[in-house]
Amino acid sequence: MLAPTDLTGQVLKSYHIRERIGRGGFGSIYRAEQPAVGREVAVKVILPEYANQPAFIRRFEAEAQLVARLEHPFIVPLYDYWRDPSGAYLVMRYLRGGSLQQSLTIGPWSLPDAARLLDQISAALMTAHRSRVVHRDLKPENILLDRRRCPRGPA
Repeated sequence: MLAPTDLTGQVLKSYHIRERIGRGGFGSIYRAEQPAVGREVAVKVILPEYANQPAFIRRFEAEAQLVARLEHPFIVPLYDYWRDPSGAYLVMRYLRGGSLQQSLTIGPWSLPDAARLLDQISAALMTAHRSRVVHRDLKPENILLDRRRCPRGPA
C-alpha cells in the first residue's frame, strides 16, 4: 500500500480510487468505485501515524463498530473497515449532494427546507444517542446531503 498522500488511480482491496474529495487532520477521503457491486463509495484513509497508535486505533475501531450497527435513513452506512501498515480505512456510502456547508455557500435554505433538515438531523442523532453513539464533531461540513438535499449524516 502507498502512504495516503494521494491514492487516486490506486486499487485498495476491491475499491478503485477515482479522486480525493476531502482532506483533514487524520487523513483523506476519496470517491471510489466498487465494481463487483456497481456502486460508488467514499473511502476514508487514516494516516499511518494515527493508524499505528494503539490507543487511537482502539477508539477508532470501537466507534466504527458502533456506527456499523446504526440503521437509519439519515445516517451514512458503513460498508467496510480494515487496517494495514499504511493506514486504516473506512468505506461508506458516497453522496453526491456535498455537505451542508457547501450548500449554504450557494445561498440560504428556505424556512420549510431548513426545518425539514433539522427534523431529519435530530432523528438521526436520536438514533445514534439511543445506541450510545455521540458524534462529537457535529458541524455543517460534516452533514452530508444527497442530490435531493436530504441529510445522510452526520458523517
